[in-house]
Order: sequence, then C-alpha cells, then structure tokens
Amino acid sequence: MSVICRGDGILSIYDIRQPLTKIKVSQEIDDELLSLTTVKDGQAVIAGSQSGALYIWNNAEWSSPPIKWIGHPNSVDALCALDQDTICSGSSDGLLRLITVSPNYKFEGILGDHEDEFPIERIVLTHDRAYMASCGHDLSLRFWNVEFLFESQKKRKCTEEPESVKLSYHTTGNKFDAKDTELEGLLENNRQWAQAVQETDPNFFKTLAEKQEPKILWIGCSDSRVPVNQIVQLGPGEIFIHKNIANVVCHSDLNCLSVLQYAVEVLKVEHIVVCGHSNCGGVAAALGQQQFGLIDNWLRNVKDVYRLNQNEMDKIDNAKERLMKLVEYNVINSAENIVHSTIVQNAWKRGQKLTVHAWVYNLEKG
Repeated sequence: MSVICRGDGILSIYDIRQPLTKIKVSQEIDDELLSLTTVKDGQAVIAGSQSGALYIWNNAEWSSPPIKWIGHPNSVDALCALDQDTICSGSSDGLLRLITVSPNYKFEGILGDHEDEFPIERIVLTHDRAYMASCGHDLSLRFWNVEFLFESQKKRKCTEEPESVKLSYHTTGNKFDAKDTELEGLLENNRQWAQAVQETDPNFFKTLAEKQEPKILWIGCSDSRVPVNQIVQLGPGEIFIHKNIANVVCHSDLNCLSVLQYAVEVLKVEHIVVCGHSNCGGVAAALGQQQFGLIDNWLRNVKDVYRLNQNEMDKIDNAKERLMKLVEYNVINSAENIVHSTIVQNAWKRGQKLTVHAWVYNLEKG
C-alpha cells in the first residue's frame, strides 16, 4: 500500500500493485497534512500538520477519527520513524524533535537545530541507525549522530517502585465533623499521619524540608473530589500543583502563568498535566445561560471553547455526553495555550525536556 496525505486533511490509501487504485480514504480533518511516517510495522500512520499537531490512524480503522497529539509550536513539515515506538519530527522553526509515540505520546527533547529557523523538508535515518540526515530550505544537508538513542534503549530497565509511592497516603474514610468548629480533628489527623510517616522513614520530613524537586506540574480544577496526590498515588514533594475553577489556562491569568514560569524555569519540571474531570460544575455552568456574578467573567473562557467547537457540540443530544465533550475540549484548549506560551516555547527552544499532557479524570471510575 501507498499512503498519501493532502492539504485538505484527508489520507488516501492506494494499492500500488494496480495503477491508480484507491482502496481507502480517511475522514477529513480541519487541518493541512504536510508529512507522513509509519510505526508499529506499518500498522499505524502518523501525519504532521500545518497547525503543529500530529494525527495517528490505526491501519484497520481508516474511517475512524484519528488521535490528535498537540505539542509542536510550528508546522510539522517532516517525519521520520527511528524505530517502532519513536519518531523524529522536523518543523518550520528548524528544530528536530525526538518523540516517543508508544506506549504514551511524549516529547523527549531536541535532536538538532538548523539554527536559522529554515523549515525542515526531509529526515532520513541511515541503514545502520548511526546517523540521521536532514535538509531544509537553507539548501544544506546535515548529519546527526543518533547512535546513543539506540544504545540507551538496550540498556533501559524497569526500575523499582519509587519510595514516594510507598509513602503516599490512601483515602482513610475520615469524615469532617461539622461540629468541630475549632478543627481539632484535622490537627489530630495531621499528628497521626506525621507519626506514621516518621515511623516508616525517620528522615522523610528532614529531607523534604531541604528542597522540592517535582518532575510534574499539575494544573487542575479546584473541585474537592479530585485530590491530586491521592489519585496518582504520589507523596509530598512529587507534584507541583495549581488549581482553579474548570482548570482554565489563559494568557491573561498572571497567577497561572507565574506558576507555569516557576515550574518550568526554576523547578525544571519535565511534564505539565492539564487535568479536567467529569461532571465539572464550572464547565456545566458555562454550558448554561444562567448568570452567577463575578465568576461569569472567568467562565467566559470556557464559553469561548464551546463557541470554537460549536459545530461538533451541536451534534450531541445527550446532556451528559455534551458536558463530557466540552470538558475534553476545555482541557485541550488549556493544554494548547500552555504549548503556545512564551514560557514553554523558550524552554523547547533551549532544548529543555518538557512534555504537555491533556487528561480527563472520571469521577465515577476513579
């Protein structure tokens, strides 16, 4: 088979054993497809786009909507599979990016820089996987030594469960007593928890007090039903957390941008997770027409997300499904705003390892 991408957002699949025999066509997407590569022994096709998103199709499900991965600040003009789980992308900013596509999509780092921000047009891996060649509009062919990538894969081993997981706390079933006006019960809970932790690791709090080295920035909703450390089973010091109503990230929120800058430039986090959740009250309020006062100004951000995706939203009749779909669109929008921020753009420009994730937590399933 031969797969061809088009500027109208459609993949065409041809049987090259027969002249001009088109056998399959993908669904049209609202983006211009510029580059292609295959992974998983040809069972999956990845396309780069004008918007900077990557789209992946399963070979057996051409008619289904593709999975969309965001993260590139510029158009993806070239793609090259390095192995069945890893690809290299070339963008109009002149950067070669290493990306893991399985088991999870993850930006690993910068492999090369054409410096003058000339678009990269072609990337090829040598047969011995020792070098990767790239060329762009600067009319120069460049070679990059990539042997280290495959050596590290061979040496990669599974590590033991981190100690922080063992020290993490589970839900205890304690209920807040509304009659406890002095909150003595909370203080007692804290004393018991601190004692239990010290018995497990006498140096835990001493080490924790010296510094924090979280690898994850979590931007989530203020909803009390989504306790971050508990649902991912990580202990204190493992996640840097920012919360607001409906997990909104916008360019005018100096609070959120300050958190983002500190996490990226000072803490050097490697992952940013934007996490929404099912049955989100903020998103539900944005879906309705009722006025709530000051918060309406904040929910304007979510209403804008609805407006931008109204064609798809109007196709959904079920109220619960409509709410969930807007939750998903809202998370993606916040993640895209992070990606396009100067903070993240500058981090990627200097080669900092940083991946942005868009998640939705299901309250009914955990």
